[in-house]
Amino acid sequence: MEKLVKKGLSILLITGVAAGCASNQDPKLQAGGDVKPITLTMWAGTGFKDIEGYESKNYGDWEKQKAQEFQKLHPNVTVKVESVPFSDIEQKVNVAVAGNNPPDILYDNIPIRISKHARKDVLIELDDVVKDDKADWKEAFLNMGTINGKLYALPLGSVPQVVFLNKTIFEKKGITVPKDRSWTWNEMKDALKKVADKNTYGIAYFAKNEQADQLMVSNVLAAGAQWANKDITEYTVNSPEGVEALSFMLSLQEEGLVAPGTATMDVNGNFELFKQGKLAILNHTSPVYGDLEVGKKNGAVDPSVEAYGIIPVVKEGVTPRITVTGENGYAIFKQEDPEKKKMAIEFVKFLTKPENIKAINKATYGISARKSGTYEITNKDAAEVFEQLNKLEIVDLGKNKAYFSTLRQKFYPEMQAAFLKAKSPKQALDDFVKIANELAAKK
Repeated sequence: MEKLVKKGLSILLITGVAAGCASNQDPKLQAGGDVKPITLTMWAGTGFKDIEGYESKNYGDWEKQKAQEFQKLHPNVTVKVESVPFSDIEQKVNVAVAGNNPPDILYDNIPIRISKHARKDVLIELDDVVKDDKADWKEAFLNMGTINGKLYALPLGSVPQVVFLNKTIFEKKGITVPKDRSWTWNEMKDALKKVADKNTYGIAYFAKNEQADQLMVSNVLAAGAQWANKDITEYTVNSPEGVEALSFMLSLQEEGLVAPGTATMDVNGNFELFKQGKLAILNHTSPVYGDLEVGKKNGAVDPSVEAYGIIPVVKEGVTPRITVTGENGYAIFKQEDPEKKKMAIEFVKFLTKPENIKAINKATYGISARKSGTYEITNKDAAEVFEQLNKLEIVDLGKNKAYFSTLRQKFYPEMQAAFLKAKSPKQALDDFVKIANELAAKK
């Protein structure tokens, strides 16, 4: 199984959001002579912000500034950047593609959404983007963007799952956080019983939609269940171990240790509770480190919040595993104008320079798609938990399957039903697996 980073390294290859200074002019990108004006449109999913060296407090700020830099190198080119929330981008792009009016360049999740457009043959191949420095790109990430043997998308990196404890809450109740960065179910439950009160929620689960659903999946796998068989042709998460894990989550709810409203809570609401100092345990991903650092400075995070990262919490005797997400990157829709196609390729080359990928991953505490995108983790807590995360197996959820986006739409309603007691844990998982296997069986 792929590992996050090589064991023992303190410098991680990460895809963050902190950027460096503006790039020096590349002679290959200089616009020459009297050339016709070209306008490129780019829709950018809300993947990162607060990039070092750039005024980028909002999603899309960095991309707009990079567009301005590119335009200085190519005065005949205008790049129009639109930031689109990930919650809205799939429908927006689908409508545009159906109307034969997609953006020229798209930044979005590759295995879940961009891959679908590649299968519809509406994207161009990106071999020209990487041909000059292909050896610097990690093979696993290029494979991620390769659909039917052709490179259609270029990833920036990915981000791992992290469980965050608000150290302040636990220490106020006399509970020492685990020095080995791990807890079992019973250890977590005992701690939650001591910290949960009228002012503090223990843990939060969220099932409002499919966003960050890999975190809910991780919890369901915590008793040793397998998501599916090795080649993802049969889904098996409804095994006794899967039912046991979902039952454990519901038992925490029964005991008042879970924030109310799981069926209507999304990943952002989950994080907001943590930022306000009202949640003891947060299921999330590594970019939380950067978000908390920025939030402490601008007042968006309660000063008392002190994040302490641990690996996924599992049943006693079960080996922890990890999910990753944020496999986002660039794709270019087919172009009739060869000059426009050329400039779109040059802009994606520009955006994926090593210094840009390094800056993005540094801000998000991510795993870089380029070998030269290394950075040193200066956050001591993050460095220590990454050392442990690196040892864990990464769960393959089958995101590259053509039906995966449909599959995601079937998972969270079953979680809602379980938490609303409309279905038993077994019935909810059985119903999901039935649909999942029907999707997998379709040719």
